[in-house]
Amino acid sequence: MSIQMTIELSTEKPRQNGFYTAHLDLPATDMEIEDAVRRARFHNESARRYLVIEESELFDESHLAVSADSLHELNYLARRLDGLSDEDAVKFAAVYAARTEEFPRDAYMQVRSAINMTYGLDAVPVASNVSNNYELGKFIVENDFDERFENIPDSVLEYLDYRAIGKSFREQDGGEFIGRCYVPTRYYETQNVYDGEHLPPPSPEQSAVFSLLVAPAPESDPDEVLDLAQWLHLPASEEQMDALAEQLGVDKVQDCVFYDFKSGIPQIEKYMIRSMSNIEKLNKLAEDYSALTAEKRTMFKAVMERGYTSTLDGAIAAFKCMDNYEFDFEAENSDDFFKKYLAYHAPTNFDNRWLDGIRSEVDADRLLQRLGAAQTPYGIVSKQFGSLFALTDYFEAEKFELIEVVGQPALFSDSRISDTEVPNGLHRYDLRVGDDDFCDGAIEKNVYVNYGGSILLQQPLDLGADGYIQLDEDSSPNFTGEEMTAEKFASTDFTEYDIEDINQTGGMRL
Repeated sequence: MSIQMTIELSTEKPRQNGFYTAHLDLPATDMEIEDAVRRARFHNESARRYLVIEESELFDESHLAVSADSLHELNYLARRLDGLSDEDAVKFAAVYAARTEEFPRDAYMQVRSAINMTYGLDAVPVASNVSNNYELGKFIVENDFDERFENIPDSVLEYLDYRAIGKSFREQDGGEFIGRCYVPTRYYETQNVYDGEHLPPPSPEQSAVFSLLVAPAPESDPDEVLDLAQWLHLPASEEQMDALAEQLGVDKVQDCVFYDFKSGIPQIEKYMIRSMSNIEKLNKLAEDYSALTAEKRTMFKAVMERGYTSTLDGAIAAFKCMDNYEFDFEAENSDDFFKKYLAYHAPTNFDNRWLDGIRSEVDADRLLQRLGAAQTPYGIVSKQFGSLFALTDYFEAEKFELIEVVGQPALFSDSRISDTEVPNGLHRYDLRVGDDDFCDGAIEKNVYVNYGGSILLQQPLDLGADGYIQLDEDSSPNFTGEEMTAEKFASTDFTEYDIEDINQTGGMRL
């Protein structure tokens, strides 16, 4: 699919305190639309909602009547445009331009009318390599489109005013120049295929959670089977997968390879699938995900965002335990949640409007850390088995988990620690998780993908020329079961701790 337009969805926050926003390229699948709707809280029809066409070669809101209810119509229009041939796309652009020129400045075309203009384009002719009145006039004369010029001697042709001839014919034709093409729009007849209420049912591709472009495994060159490749849309029944396997000439779809992957869950990416041997797991996840409510699907994505899950098995595990989390979709960031948290614990007669003027991102971030909660594009999600609104001793110094890693004591946090939060004398690094959790992960200065947590150490690490330390079963983090503040950790002499005793007892001892 090619992008036909980019839109912005926005919803006013409670108490008119700003807007939730999300951007979406059209055409989009149902799952992509749902994701943007949830990020922009656009499903809240009781709030003020706005839909704006941000970018499009054809459309702007000075001619096209767009409202908050236009989302699915705009998407269908984009799908229709994406399916047009290059020639029909030129014809549509011309017909649309001609029709909008007929509108007065304060009038707008309905999206329904634009959709119907994508039908009936076969009746409209198009002339290539004609981009102005002069070229049009010359084209008309040379191709005998006007009997008045049929018998004119060649010696007279050079004296004809081709520009005037072209202008006259363009006005009669309602003609439009689109790029290097001329389209006489008077041949177009208005269509009434779409009634403005009943959009066609979604195709399997439109409603899929995942789509994979699959083909038989090549013998040598991967390109040799690309012509055979077909899309497999999940969830799919066993009969559908068997039918595709038969069509591709293999015993089962697991014998195929996939060349492309489209995901309706942004947190599940192509690299996580690995091979078609995981197709049953992926299909089961697609089935279970489809059966959820939109609210539950949003919560699952928030849990995925929190966990920085990098494997398919990790995603499945997150799906199974997502009910162990609390989720607040109204709070877009830590500052929003901070105010909501204060209001929740304030006396019943407290006027919450006093909170609107508070701006305290540092304190807000600190509160999330105390609660073990995390900010996601969908809202705030708690730690596992945690409560978002639990009372916490906000002013007590935060405690971290005491671990041993690469032979050194360290503090561990599953939330990111910024350099500004590191006490003097300590050194921060990030952990990258591998396919087998930390056992094949790494220690790096900063990790942005497959992030597994942050650690604080008393001594700096030599990350080497490659900028990381590879972890294995012996050097990966060993959790002692103890907790400690960063301040106490920085002042503790760990030569008095028996590090070797960790593997035997599960904790450090004095």
